Amino acid sequence: MAQAKNQALLEILNPIIEKQGLLLWDLNIKKVGGQKTVEVLVDLPDHQNISMAQITEFTQLVNEALDDAAVDPVPGEYMLDIASPGMDRSLAEPWHFAWAKEGDLAVTIALFAAKDGQKQWSGQITDLNENGLSLQSDQKKLDVTFDEIAKAIVAVQF
Repeated sequence: MAQAKNQALLEILNPIIEKQGLLLWDLNIKKVGGQKTVEVLVDLPDHQNISMAQITEFTQLVNEALDDAAVDPVPGEYMLDIASPGMDRSLAEPWHFAWAKEGDLAVTIALFAAKDGQKQWSGQITDLNENGLSLQSDQKKLDVTFDEIAKAIVAVQF
């Protein structure tokens, strides 16, 4: 969860996100090839798509706020990567699954262990609670807990 990852960074990001009317999808701080990267994924609420102009404006505001911060929320050198989560966005938090269900979006889930001989399932989320979800696929209805899900994404349909 983004909240637990870096509170100091969130204290800088959240007012900008709120003022811009954005939705923080995810926040990751990771090392890639020895380079520390702060990845911020933002979108618009209510299943709207963010524009490049909005991402650019948000990036400029975040850069200014980070430059003006009394204490660097991410010590050391890092690259700031701000983007949209994309159409095939990863679903990691329970609210991500609620967002997909609300938008009536198809999802694909990969399980740690096979159920009914399959590790990957696609379909619509029909039920959701704090422990897991029910997925209606072409074959059947599947009940899984969040702990059983290795990876989940929105299934892009053309």
